[in-house]
Amino acid sequence: MADEGRARGIRPAEMEVLSSHPDPAERSRAARELGGIGGDEAIAALVLALRDPSKEVRASAAGALASAGRHAVCALAAALADGDWVVRYRAAEALGSIRDPRSAAALLQALGDGRDHVRYMAAKGLGRLGERGAAGALRAVLADENPFVRRAARDALAALE
Repeated sequence: MADEGRARGIRPAEMEVLSSHPDPAERSRAARELGGIGGDEAIAALVLALRDPSKEVRASAAGALASAGRHAVCALAAALADGDWVVRYRAAEALGSIRDPRSAAALLQALGDGRDHVRYMAAKGLGRLGERGAAGALRAVLADENPFVRRAARDALAALE
């Protein structure tokens, strides 16, 4: 795996910056660079960066994972089971940008998450994907306790029509 990353352009310095540089702007830059490189090693590092204390870095990592496309779907789907709701939220955000049937399946499961932020992003992502098979599950979410989740489900259903 490490050889694959090196062949695709991953430099150890980028990995080090993403994991430990004191400046969030530098960590964000490293995340964006790793997203452009792709590969298993970069995707794993970016999933770990979804835990970063900086919102900016987490957003950059999610965007980079989305840009990695279908290669990141399995890692992001696994991240939806993380104990940290922020990781699940950002994973759902990235999955909603990846046009892959596995993204839709993972987001359908995330509609049942215990955290409203995750349910919101799952509904929003299903609307982006245009997943017509999600209509029934999205209709059920119209009764969610959170008004933002309900609105995301309404918007997603409207996008499916």
